Amino acid sequence: MIPPLHRVAPLFAVLALIAAGCTISRETAPETTRQLRVDSVRRIIDQPALSRAVWSPLGRQFVYGGADGIYVGAVDGITRRIAPAEVVTALSWSRRLDVLAVVDRGTLQTMRADGSGRQAMTVAGFVTAAVWAPGSDRLAIVVRRAVEGTSRFELWLTNRDGGFRRLIRTAPAGRAIRSPQWLATSLYLVYGLSVPSESVITEAWQVRIAYPDRRQIPLFGPVDELVLAPSGRQIAYVAGPKVTDGIGRVVVSRLDGSGRFALTAEEGRYTGLAWSPQGDKLAFAAVDDEAHAQVWIADGDGSGRLLVHDYALEFTDPSIALSIAWGPDGRRLLFGTNTGTFSGPIWLAQFSRR
Repeated sequence: MIPPLHRVAPLFAVLALIAAGCTISRETAPETTRQLRVDSVRRIIDQPALSRAVWSPLGRQFVYGGADGIYVGAVDGITRRIAPAEVVTALSWSRRLDVLAVVDRGTLQTMRADGSGRQAMTVAGFVTAAVWAPGSDRLAIVVRRAVEGTSRFELWLTNRDGGFRRLIRTAPAGRAIRSPQWLATSLYLVYGLSVPSESVITEAWQVRIAYPDRRQIPLFGPVDELVLAPSGRQIAYVAGPKVTDGIGRVVVSRLDGSGRFALTAEEGRYTGLAWSPQGDKLAFAAVDDEAHAQVWIADGDGSGRLLVHDYALEFTDPSIALSIAWGPDGRRLLFGTNTGTFSGPIWLAQFSRR
């Protein structure tokens, strides 16, 4: 007996995806902060981490740069050094290849999570950022080059071994490219422009990687901590008249500038902005003074928020910042003063459904 068509078609669809080399995964459904509770918050890594932590595609491990190398850790707190390094300033873990991209003192390297297959990529310039595309083997990098006595910033597309390269965008004179981020389709990149000596972004752009097609994203003034939601529908940033001093409000809007609203009612020092994998929640830290911070998660529509942790920081400094990283399942957060400027332990927060 031949099965009914409506039963056979889904099977054919799955087989076609497998034949095409696609990875089938179950995504976590969106949850509001009212549906979640904080189960535990603990210091998972005591040794100083110099770079922000990055989760593996499956969320079983994370990687970070330490004082003497690159480390891979697990949620049970066990870590291992996989490769030597001096000053790691950027890390990205490829979902497609399960390969790490590492920027160490401006040089670009790739390697597996156990440190094997390590190779340096020859780049004409100083690499400042590297981000794997979520659905392909392409790597977006920002390169700073010295040209006629000035610095020129370029956005390039490459692959693991550097055999493929394409110049995507050259920044205008006197501008630096900041915070390159991929849309989920892996066809577009979003990035910011700033004065090279400052982190505050004055312009944001969306550009297609295949051919010249770009549009400006309205910001309504200078911003800091520009982050794109995985859905590609919203962006978040810190904005306000004193944002150049690190003071502002967390603002959310669509990429076309519509639907703009302040997620935090009061001005303050906000840092570590990070969207959940589902793009429905935003994590951030509010630094109350020079040595105290609160870590929050808030619904992306502003309907609610949940306090994750309230703690004393490892350093006392008016410009201190935190980094935050969501686990792929949306139930874990890694955070700490691991920003490239400050080094400190890594904390792990775990959530469950109420």
